[in-house]
Amino acid sequence: MLRSLIIAAISITFTTSASAFVKLEGYFIAEKACEAYQSKNKQTNPGNIVTHPDMAYKMLGINKEGGDFFQVQVDGAPVTPSRWVSTSCGLHVVEADTRTSGKIEDTDDVVIDQTGTESTDNLLTLSWQPAFCETRPGKKECRDLNDGHLPHTTRQLSIHGLWPQPKGNDYCGVPATIRNLDNPDNWHRLPTPEIDTETADALEAAMPGFASFLHHHEWIKHGTCYFGEGGADEYYDDTLYLTGLVNDSAVGDLFFNNVGNEITGAEIRAAFDTSFGNGSGERVLIKCKSDSGRTLINEIWISLQGTISQTSDLGDLMRSADTTGMGCKRGIVDPAGLQ
Repeated sequence: MLRSLIIAAISITFTTSASAFVKLEGYFIAEKACEAYQSKNKQTNPGNIVTHPDMAYKMLGINKEGGDFFQVQVDGAPVTPSRWVSTSCGLHVVEADTRTSGKIEDTDDVVIDQTGTESTDNLLTLSWQPAFCETRPGKKECRDLNDGHLPHTTRQLSIHGLWPQPKGNDYCGVPATIRNLDNPDNWHRLPTPEIDTETADALEAAMPGFASFLHHHEWIKHGTCYFGEGGADEYYDDTLYLTGLVNDSAVGDLFFNNVGNEITGAEIRAAFDTSFGNGSGERVLIKCKSDSGRTLINEIWISLQGTISQTSDLGDLMRSADTTGMGCKRGIVDPAGLQ
């Protein structure tokens, strides 16, 4: 009897698990370039396959009823032609002019409560874009970089974000419906930050992830807790101002002059001391990543204390913050292109 119950339980488990996937007929019509994953959970993508806008792919199914990933057939894809693509990347059609998924609802009318005091405890996070793109070559900005279209990313540090502290201080006044959309495949669905054309143009150059709507994510998760009077425009103007100070300093020179070479965390901190005063380097955390046996400098995190404005002294902001550990002790300043 016990053996029969165990077999029955296993059978129920397999049946339930198998029933999560829903087979679909027809085609997937891509509306934009999106990564086509072998594993949607691990986000592995052998061959760095991306969908082509307006191209039709044979539809295989969806990960679950009302799910967020279609399984489509990508002929010629290595390892397996069965690939997972975000449902936000296109439409399921059964036959010509017949769609089973509609346009995404507009979120720009969502009201986000911005009542609060401007943040004076912040972390400026800057990235070295070629290192980021070593492991995410399918992203649009990384395809552009690796194809040689973003040469400025090897001359300067790029914006990741400006994060009000302490850690966990995020999504201020953001409703759950918007928070639930905050994953890379849905960043384009997040409310568009209200920034002027000048700020948008500057941000597009300083934040390569702009092409993948990183600025939507950074505003919703972190910017909403900044509480500057000028909203998203002030948040990004302040971020651009601080980033410009770093790139125009000995820190920017250190990275630019050592592309392809190894530099140390001590050298990075010393460059901050040179440009922004003794002790500022002790407020810088260096982040590295591994890539095929190499250690790459990926990001620098700069602790800041005080109200940020377009006339702020970066050295004063840094020295007013608590000191931090160095983090990574040495790494390569990765050149553009896959190494």
